[in-house]
Amino acid sequence: MDKKNKNFIVRLLVAVSILCIMVQVVYFTNSNCSLKNAACKGAYMEVNGRDINNKIYALDGQWNYYPQIFLGQAIRNKEKENPVSVEVPKALGKEKDIRARNSSYGSYEINIIVEDTGQYMLSIPYISSAYRLYINGEYIGGVGTVGKNSGDERGAYHAKNYLFTTKRDLINIVIEVSNFTCVKGGIIDDIYFGTVDNISKYTMNKTINDTLTVGMLIAFGVFPLLLLNKDNKVKSGVFFTGFCFSSAVFAFLIKHNIGGIHFFEMSLSFLVKAEFCSLMIMLTFIYEFLKLVYPYDKKKDRTKFILIVNLIYLIGIFHIKNMLVFKLVGNLYSLILLVNALVSLRVIVRSMKEKKRYAIFSFMGIMVFLLLGLVEIFALETGGAMRLYLKDNLYNIGLLFFVLCHINIFLMDIDQAYENAALADRMEISFLHAQIAPHFLFNTLNNLFILMDQDLKKAKDLLINLTDFLKVKYKFDYRKMNDYKLRDEVDFLKSYTAIENYRRDGKVKLHFYFEDQDLNIKEEIKDSLNFSFQPMILQPLVENSIRHGFRSEILDIIIHVKKIGKYLEFIVEDNGAGMPDIKVKMLNKAISKGVGISNINYRLSKNCGEKLHFESEIGQGTKISFKYRMEEAA
Repeated sequence: MDKKNKNFIVRLLVAVSILCIMVQVVYFTNSNCSLKNAACKGAYMEVNGRDINNKIYALDGQWNYYPQIFLGQAIRNKEKENPVSVEVPKALGKEKDIRARNSSYGSYEINIIVEDTGQYMLSIPYISSAYRLYINGEYIGGVGTVGKNSGDERGAYHAKNYLFTTKRDLINIVIEVSNFTCVKGGIIDDIYFGTVDNISKYTMNKTINDTLTVGMLIAFGVFPLLLLNKDNKVKSGVFFTGFCFSSAVFAFLIKHNIGGIHFFEMSLSFLVKAEFCSLMIMLTFIYEFLKLVYPYDKKKDRTKFILIVNLIYLIGIFHIKNMLVFKLVGNLYSLILLVNALVSLRVIVRSMKEKKRYAIFSFMGIMVFLLLGLVEIFALETGGAMRLYLKDNLYNIGLLFFVLCHINIFLMDIDQAYENAALADRMEISFLHAQIAPHFLFNTLNNLFILMDQDLKKAKDLLINLTDFLKVKYKFDYRKMNDYKLRDEVDFLKSYTAIENYRRDGKVKLHFYFEDQDLNIKEEIKDSLNFSFQPMILQPLVENSIRHGFRSEILDIIIHVKKIGKYLEFIVEDNGAGMPDIKVKMLNKAISKGVGISNINYRLSKNCGEKLHFESEIGQGTKISFKYRMEEAA
């Protein structure tokens, strides 16, 4: 199995594991505290015969609603009359009764018949605008400031649990609401009733669930930043991070437990603006991410208008003061979402048609997200236990699946970028290798031509050595560079020296020491030289020793190799002619006209930030040292 497939399988397993964790958390949240639909009728719910000690009841169904009356005060004034039957949860603007639909404020009422008196808890995640809660005629608490006009009302948001004690078996619950700063109006979310232990446990489990979702989004956003560096400036990673962070902010704002119970009361106006803003930013980031991952001809780009639409929408949200216009803009919310989704889907579908890389992952991610979203909407509309169990949970799972698909795309894009860079690097090195030895090959062929007339046996030996030399030299392939080892370089040097000795009358002696053991004496130590090595690092140094150091007498070239930490230390020294100080200084400053030395310094720098160090004295020889990062082959 190649590395690419291995990475893909690992990422797939990680993604599946994360989704399984989320499903397990959702299952634990719901199974540990069972939710039931109370199915209230005629503004009454009877607990008798129900398992109130083990279940939490959503007070869904028929409630009484008193348009334009604050019933908490009307009870004392005995003005309680002529209620409208409404569905909870449901926006007042969607009610059939015109009195409820046109009402700007009013009171909801429900009666609960319990078998045992004592302590109970009411959980109100969210009621639009502002509300006051009365239980058995006693004011319990509320959120924001309820008013009979927009000037008196202060809309706010705070998910709260209310602990109360009842001394009778009939619990009368009245919730006064005003809807001047809300687009929808009324009670649009479930209200839960149960024992203190069950409600507290359910709240904690939901908090863990929601916090896990937000935490994962933040973690996924941080991860691409860890991969971005000066060698890997991937814009797609920045946009992906922006998408994850804005998704986390959006989830934080709409999650009742994280955003409300354990924090503070927030202005509804601020919350709505922040929610819209984070959503628009989220949509913009993912759209820009998709455009970078799936580039196409800019002249055919007909989708930039969506960025302008989003910007205008945001400006409208932040500057509108008139509440009627604000409600109108709020009602465009779903349309804006649909347009953004269709534009992003168009980018993905077009990329699939053009067979762009990874497009199938984007398609899977967005389709699963949309499918789970549609199932959740269907569940919310149908009501009952299905709605209670699936509400928010499918959104969490769908969003994480979408993010996981696209973080995998981002990682595969990074892999491809590194692979392309590595290929380009290896091809560059291959080109540099080709620069090194043409003159040597020409000289050898010329010598071979001369020897064929003078000494046929020597010519044959030279041809065999040249064959061995070329066999090692062209074992190197830029596509399989890791196949080359230090022991191959040693064989290469032996063949090269043997060829040179045909011209130098056998006066060039090569000695190779590894950890102070002489390879000429202990041939078996060559098997220890199983380290990945770049071809033709040592050969040009030996070639220079022969070309510039040979003085018609025995030339000893000694190569010492030692392990020092994570590096191999090389010392190449000879007893040749040596060099003047000025030339040594130039070489140590990497000032050289020679192709070979510049080539080696370049490759050493790329490998481990090293370069050649020269020491020399006229008539005493030359010593060259350098370090090479050690990578032992499998």
